[in-house]
Amino acid sequence: MKLDIKNLLQDKFVLGTFFLTATNFVGAFFTYLVHPILTRHLSIAEYGDFQTLLSFSTIIGIISAVVTTTLIKEFSLLSSINPEGVSVLRRRALSRLFFVGLFILAGIVIFSQVLNNLFKISEPAVLIISSLGLLYIFPMMVNRATLTGKQAFSALALNNLLDTSGRLLLVILLVIVFPWGLVGASYSFAFAGLIAFVVGFWQVKKLKLAQSITESKPLLRTMWRYALIVLWFTALYQFFYNFDMLVVKYFFSPDEAGLYGALLTIGRIIYFIGGSVPLVMFPVLASLQNDNSLRRYKVLGKSLALMSVLTLPTYFVIAVFPEFVIKIIVGVKYLSIAEYLPSFALAMLFLTLLTVLSQYFLALAKQRGLVVLTIVAIIEVVLLLLFHNNILEIIRSLTFVFGSGSMAMIILLVIDFFKARRIA
Repeated sequence: MKLDIKNLLQDKFVLGTFFLTATNFVGAFFTYLVHPILTRHLSIAEYGDFQTLLSFSTIIGIISAVVTTTLIKEFSLLSSINPEGVSVLRRRALSRLFFVGLFILAGIVIFSQVLNNLFKISEPAVLIISSLGLLYIFPMMVNRATLTGKQAFSALALNNLLDTSGRLLLVILLVIVFPWGLVGASYSFAFAGLIAFVVGFWQVKKLKLAQSITESKPLLRTMWRYALIVLWFTALYQFFYNFDMLVVKYFFSPDEAGLYGALLTIGRIIYFIGGSVPLVMFPVLASLQNDNSLRRYKVLGKSLALMSVLTLPTYFVIAVFPEFVIKIIVGVKYLSIAEYLPSFALAMLFLTLLTVLSQYFLALAKQRGLVVLTIVAIIEVVLLLLFHNNILEIIRSLTFVFGSGSMAMIILLVIDFFKARRIA
């Protein structure tokens, strides 16, 4: 037993997972402290508007997620075969992606009235205010991709904590100290990462990246094929994560949308806690893309075991003590959602499992899993558009979609495993 514990403590995969889990948990704690503040200082309808802004910004964030994932893989590869290329690629990415953010912000400003009417946002200015972060978010993602690619996980964790703590401090300042309501919450959302953005340049400088003697142009265009796979995956994942809130906002009353937003706030705790597993699993699996052995299945098995250890206790606490959890996180005025919380927590548990399984296919650049996700997304659209009479119908549809999607992924993995075992 002592030997097993010693080996466990020396396992970089396990240590990396629990290190990122600990730091992500602190960051998630800061993030969730924001919501009890907002639920107590905003009306239910205003909180529904804020959740809509979060969902909209997350969908827009698909582009930054694609850029980050693609750059992480490229920086990791360059670190081993061409260290000088990291600094060259980073400089070019910083300059070009700044203008991408500026372009998206301009589009939101131009079509803000249409978007406000579509999502029924009460304060016309908050959509533009909350989108101002696009001025710096892409360069910040480039720096974080650099830290991840160079495996500077402690620096990355600090940068993430600066982001989440910045949002908490701004919410306290602009919603409690200066009661600006939804407008103050929007400003806090826009500028939460500004300190992390600045510090990120100092952190990358400390890495002392190797400099190229000749300014060779990194082949940004060579990354487009993998970027398309990442875009496909990220779009589907963000769709699964946010489409239900947009449907609820469109079909339900403002108060019902606010109640559903509170369900999301609590249920997503499960995902946040299990979210560190793919962060460690992804680079390990990516390095095994051309490996014909069965090691990748061992990595996946270990990842699923760690996910279970992290998420199942959280699920049981939420399912067994829903009223207590509601009082702690969002407040007593949301106690009416207690009857829905166990079922919704189960749906989020399936979503977490689906995410880990999907990351397996993404890391290995396999499109079969993404085809399954596309079919599952189509099923979700059909179900939510047909069955949206009440919150329970929405939850049942999500549970079926995420559960059946996870089962389909497992079947696909079993088939792949037996094929791989014959080759090995």
